[in-house]
Amino acid sequence: YVFRRGGSPFRRPSRRRGPPWIVWVLLALALIVGITVLIIRLAGGSEEPAPESSQLASTASASSQDLIPTPAPTPEPTSTAPPQTAPDSAPQDIGGLMVVNGGAYEYYHFSEEATNKYITTVANAGNALSGATLYNIVVPTAMDVRLPDSYLTEHNVDSSDQRKAIDRYIYPSIHAMNPNVKTVPLINALASHYTEHIYFDSDRTWTQLGAYYAYEQFCQVKGIQAVSLDQFEKKSYEGFMGSFASQVGEEALYMDTVDAYYSSANTSLDFTDSDGVTQEGFAVIANGDDYDSSLLYLIFAAGDQPYKVLHNSDLNDGSACVVVQESFGNFFIPFLTSHYQDVYVVDYRSYTGNVPELASQVSASDVIILTNVIMTSTDSAVDTFASLF
Repeated sequence: YVFRRGGSPFRRPSRRRGPPWIVWVLLALALIVGITVLIIRLAGGSEEPAPESSQLASTASASSQDLIPTPAPTPEPTSTAPPQTAPDSAPQDIGGLMVVNGGAYEYYHFSEEATNKYITTVANAGNALSGATLYNIVVPTAMDVRLPDSYLTEHNVDSSDQRKAIDRYIYPSIHAMNPNVKTVPLINALASHYTEHIYFDSDRTWTQLGAYYAYEQFCQVKGIQAVSLDQFEKKSYEGFMGSFASQVGEEALYMDTVDAYYSSANTSLDFTDSDGVTQEGFAVIANGDDYDSSLLYLIFAAGDQPYKVLHNSDLNDGSACVVVQESFGNFFIPFLTSHYQDVYVVDYRSYTGNVPELASQVSASDVIILTNVIMTSTDSAVDTFASLF
């Protein structure tokens, strides 16, 4: 299956002659008999129930081709994004990244095998959790959010269509295998803010503003009220250059500003680092004035750590959730402290425990899986992720 821009996923048809006329006659007779039986059943008030969506996935394990999505994408919680304005210059390929107008973009190449394993892991995780609701958030990268599809098509950009991969393949397939898993579509919501600073120019992750718009979508799917952005104190830190700068050269990219949104709630952070040492009493978002500009990404929930717990002392209701994440999650999880007394966070790349067991131990009502779309097509990353369940 090919995720081409401007068209739906397709399989090349084979060339063969049509069936003989007798087959058409038999099919017509079968159709007449079926209609007659249906009329009799309807008249007797015993209509056959429609098949459950979970039944559609009953053969999914037999063949990856059974995970073909429904023709329509999963409905977005928000309206369709407005058309974007195309950049006025052609893209450049530098160091394995695409650079356009001072911003660097990663390529995404859809892998059916890795993606199917990701889908199966998420669907099965929903069954493994005891009493907790599973939310799946696949984060698109900047390329398919900040750049219009027409621009990517015009310049023959060798990157798979993220909207089709997420909204027409991953999410519908998860729903078919386990309709209880709640998915959070993001592309339209993020694209509607594409002129804002929602992704870094010099780094692969989104900014905390981009993460806020994802938090809004999560709240909409969960059915709770998001805290409005003006309720947070915004502070800006200048001079950040992310990991892309070392790949393409700082002169090719704009220098980034790191914007942080501080909650007025009484929150704190404990974490266990890669050496197994536990640190306590940290700020959920640290004061960036004390950080070198190259390390400003570390102010968000202490950066990448195998395990951490965010605590809101203003809440006393015992509410808890577990988040399975990577770097994108560090910008997202501070917003969750407005709704949960404790937010337990594991980084699938370095955590060695079992997520369903953790969720049970902490009595989590929700488990949130937040990963970027490139990860879902990376064999090694998906294998590591799957080992947690």
